[in-house]
Amino acid sequence: MSLEGQVQAYADRLGRPIIVFDVEFTVIAFSVHDRDVDQARLAIILSHKGSSRARESIRDYRVGQSDGPVRIPPLNGGLTRHVAPVRHEGLVVGYVSSTIPEENPDAELVDDDVLRDARAQLGVILAAMALGNREDEDRALRLVTALLHGDVEQRGRAADELLTGGLLSPAPHYTVITMSAPPPADPSSAALRLVLDRARTAIPAFPSLTAVGTVIDGEAILVVPYQIDGERLAALLTLPAFARLRAGVGGAHSPLADAHRSLREARIAGRGAAVDPMRDRVVHWADLGLDRVLLQLPLEDLTTADLPVPVQQLLVEQSGPDLAETLEAYLDCGCDAQRTAQELHVHRSTLYYRLDRVRAIIDVDLSDGLVRRELHTGLRVATLAGLRH
Repeated sequence: MSLEGQVQAYADRLGRPIIVFDVEFTVIAFSVHDRDVDQARLAIILSHKGSSRARESIRDYRVGQSDGPVRIPPLNGGLTRHVAPVRHEGLVVGYVSSTIPEENPDAELVDDDVLRDARAQLGVILAAMALGNREDEDRALRLVTALLHGDVEQRGRAADELLTGGLLSPAPHYTVITMSAPPPADPSSAALRLVLDRARTAIPAFPSLTAVGTVIDGEAILVVPYQIDGERLAALLTLPAFARLRAGVGGAHSPLADAHRSLREARIAGRGAAVDPMRDRVVHWADLGLDRVLLQLPLEDLTTADLPVPVQQLLVEQSGPDLAETLEAYLDCGCDAQRTAQELHVHRSTLYYRLDRVRAIIDVDLSDGLVRRELHTGLRVATLAGLRH
């Protein structure tokens, strides 16, 4: 059944007119009824967009977490509404909204197997619409793959076709963003494509420019011709549907045929987001510092025995992790005791006591610059390799 047929059948079963929104609150479809005279509903249909207050109320009443319709009181003199989430593969892809007549504001929240099945069918349709035309997806996959993984000639041809075909806006430089979930999580293709679709509209600093993205081997890859809004990207990944995802942002490169360099950087940054619990879920290549090098080590193959002996000794000690944290903070602060005590929220005498215990365990001279470098780097590698608990 077509989208229009599904919507009309749903409305007929409910006995009231409905509007179907996608997750961006754009009007996707609406039913037709002989008594369809609700002016607020007509205004929404004509504007093709739900109001900001309606969006806030759907969020405030946690419609996205509900299994069925939720009653939302009148807004700005309007009518009571029943709003139900529409899902596909567990992800909210839209909403079905109906208004309750003034003469019956306490109408029962009607829901049954027929309506639930109808919402499931609408979910399939909305997800397919969100994913876009399959032919365009295949073209984007082919061109982005060639751009980022091809040889010099293939990268040049792909760059030309992306620009001349309007899939990507011309710009002085290009940045690659990768989004994936750390093992053993395996995000669905639908989730990755939805995050790509939303990222294209949510994160650009210059909305008039067009980005291109695709999913390759469980990784969402977005090539952007603009400066991104990092806070918006971070906020996007806090949505429940994308809770497992982490993002890496590469550096800016020019011309477009050199975007593969940004992909490499983005993947290294993304690895930092995945393995370091102290980092945010969005990590930029520009902010990695020494981790640019350390994250390229075979971290998954390292064991405690690969670390410098003093670091091994500290980590195997029963109270080692606490002392390791103290030592790392001391080194982070340039061996400034007052600043370290402030960072750790302890008295300076407590800090000196802990440092004395560190010296007793590893028997090294913390005033020696080479020793400090060995300890600092070894502790950082232990963190990235998951060897500190």
